[in-house]
Amino acid sequence: MDSELLARARLGLEAWQQGDVSALEPLLDPDVELLWWQAGDWDCHGREAVMDLLRKRAQSGARNATAELIEAAEQVLVVFRIEPEPEGPQVGLKPATVVTFRNDRVVSMRLFRSLDEALAAARS
Repeated sequence: MDSELLARARLGLEAWQQGDVSALEPLLDPDVELLWWQAGDWDCHGREAVMDLLRKRAQSGARNATAELIEAAEQVLVVFRIEPEPEGPQVGLKPATVVTFRNDRVVSMRLFRSLDEALAAARS
């Protein structure tokens, strides 16, 4: 992955963790998708819908989790939680998200129950 894009992704994650959700918006493609590991209410299509969900998650405390980035493939990152989710539909899990870029923008974010599942998907 391009070092500048990786740096932008890291800055976006850090901003999210500090409560600045708006810092993520320039990274998102207008047609970005955010998909849960199974189809449901959390699935979002389009930048506005994704930003709305990210704002709600930040307000509920999701941004306080310690997270890391892994370069999984060309144009693909995996963002994963260090500690388990304390509550909600993911309680006890350490979810991970496969983030796919195209033309320097996030086009897809797909959540998985674990880092292993996310890495397997990212590398396939």
